[in-house]
Amino acid sequence: MGPIFPGEEAREALSRVGEFAACGDVVTKNALEWGLHPFLAIVDGKTERKEEIPSSSFQTLLHGRTERVRNPAATISAELQEAIHRLVSGGGGLLWVDGEEDLAVLPLLLEMREGTTVIYGQPRRGLCMVTVNDEHRRSAKSIMEQMEVD
Repeated sequence: MGPIFPGEEAREALSRVGEFAACGDVVTKNALEWGLHPFLAIVDGKTERKEEIPSSSFQTLLHGRTERVRNPAATISAELQEAIHRLVSGGGGLLWVDGEEDLAVLPLLLEMREGTTVIYGQPRRGLCMVTVNDEHRRSAKSIMEQMEVD
């Protein structure tokens, strides 16, 4: 939905945005290593559904509000959507997903404030950045309406 920034370009681009939410383990881990703290981060402890990412990578986020939900692969569960809503309206935090978090970027686009940024990774390509606006919300909503909510 937005431009993709590889390597060092990702760090530079992300350092120029204000409030942001991160969807994915590698982008969250990288942002934290760059000294940039997401308002909300959604992780599942894996990258590309196999390589484990240790929870210690998100240590600085563990001190804030943390929730854990189940979300099967290739779905957006009602439980996931409700947790995103609670965390966004409650001041952010860390959402740990048992299952897969890849599609959580869609409800994030619906919940985050206008003008904020949502980031997610594109494997072997880089970091994708999407500014929350009406166009991106409509796209996310349209995709979600075509999916079955678990």
